[in-house]
Amino acid sequence: MSKYAVLITSFFLLMLAAGLYGENDDQPKWNTTLFGSYFLGGRTAFGIGGALGYRFTPRLELEGEVYSEPNIYGVSGGLLYNFDIKNNNKIPYVLVGYSQFRAGAGEVVQFLMFSAGIKMPLTRSFKIRLDFRLYLGEGLPMKLSTGLMWSF
Repeated sequence: MSKYAVLITSFFLLMLAAGLYGENDDQPKWNTTLFGSYFLGGRTAFGIGGALGYRFTPRLELEGEVYSEPNIYGVSGGLLYNFDIKNNNKIPYVLVGYSQFRAGAGEVVQFLMFSAGIKMPLTRSFKIRLDFRLYLGEGLPMKLSTGLMWSF
């Protein structure tokens, strides 16, 4: 087993154990985000996308997203961990997951994805989300994005 696989598995289990810690919260379980993004690394481009998430606990969420930039389409999925849920002004988070890019010519590239960001509540149901993603695989693409998140 490679050292990266051990590190990623350990990080995943730590996030899962901390996320299952029995906190109660009356926040909605589902959320969706519409975002705009700026891709870096190799080439730069603007893109758009959307994400859908499900909250297991106040700290642990499962998220999937689809996104597009000129001539490239992608999907990703990951486990999201919210840090300071008691501070209602800002909620920092990290995400680890898998991502796949599909170029216009049919080429498919797969990545291990790491993300960090912050959610800032506007109302009980709406948040502004800022996100930075790093894709490990062929090259080292990165994505900066911001969007509006709706919880329901």
